[in-house]
Amino acid sequence: MNEHFVARNECPGCGSGLTVELCRAPYSQPPLRQYLIDFYSPQGKVDHGFLRDQDYVLRECMDCGLIYQGEIPGDSLMRKVYEERIHPRKIFDLYERTRGINSFAVLSAEIIEIVRLFDRAPMELAFLDFSMGWGHWCRIAQSFGCAVHGTEFSPSRIEYARSTGVRVISYAEIASHRYDFINTEQVFEHLPEIRASLAYLKGSLKPGGLLKISVPDGADIKRRLKVWDWRALKNSPDSLNPVAPLEHINCFHHAALVRLAAGAGLVPYAGPPAATRPCPGGFAETAKALLRPYWRRLKRANPSPANRGTSMLFQDGTALHPRGVP
Repeated sequence: MNEHFVARNECPGCGSGLTVELCRAPYSQPPLRQYLIDFYSPQGKVDHGFLRDQDYVLRECMDCGLIYQGEIPGDSLMRKVYEERIHPRKIFDLYERTRGINSFAVLSAEIIEIVRLFDRAPMELAFLDFSMGWGHWCRIAQSFGCAVHGTEFSPSRIEYARSTGVRVISYAEIASHRYDFINTEQVFEHLPEIRASLAYLKGSLKPGGLLKISVPDGADIKRRLKVWDWRALKNSPDSLNPVAPLEHINCFHHAALVRLAAGAGLVPYAGPPAATRPCPGGFAETAKALLRPYWRRLKRANPSPANRGTSMLFQDGTALHPRGVP
């Protein structure tokens, strides 16, 4: 292991030392070297010097089932990955500047449904978007009247979000606030200390509050590792995106996600699907039309045994449901 990496000798999800190595491959050799070139060149730059004599290592916890990268970038290299290898301005120009109306409609539908999970007016609700990216979710939630904070690692994204009116707070400031809803969208696969991070966020939930975790689906990852096709497109059956080198350092399936949440005192949300209070005027039908596609996603996000996903709502294990709790 070179000086830019740190080892994780215990499972980051449950702390167990009972783990097995699934695979080990040098970053300097194909297919990983070519994958890194193909993936990072359009987004920023590739500097293989930081990967000298370094292997890509995947481990599986025999206790909770989490699959994770056993040797990950240290803090300095992590900053380079997210601010240089993935250059914020290039990413903004490639993806954010061209976002279409459908993208914002889906975000709007999601926030409407979240608000309807609480029997209160939007202006009475406090939301946190943890690792908010460019702040789109925050701005839409604000437009519905919710009080919203955002946090972010990237200085460039923080600057942009603030310029559009998002109230950005630091990681340390989260502890001084309490939220009805905490959003973590495509975040926990990137975090080195997932147990500590989740426990910290849980401490800022109001009684009856909800926390959403959405991560890439790693349920089938061991089969995909046998195929070992690093050219497979992100949404293809053989995609290795859930274990993407350097970035997706934690790979979740349903049971591992539930186990992680349980360690923080959280349980899958089991409350009613939405408030029954009607929307005013003619908005109800408009909202229904907006919500229909997202509601199907939200139902999948709270899986039955036959429908296990990796996007879930959690609540404090001591709370029954969020309705009517001030």
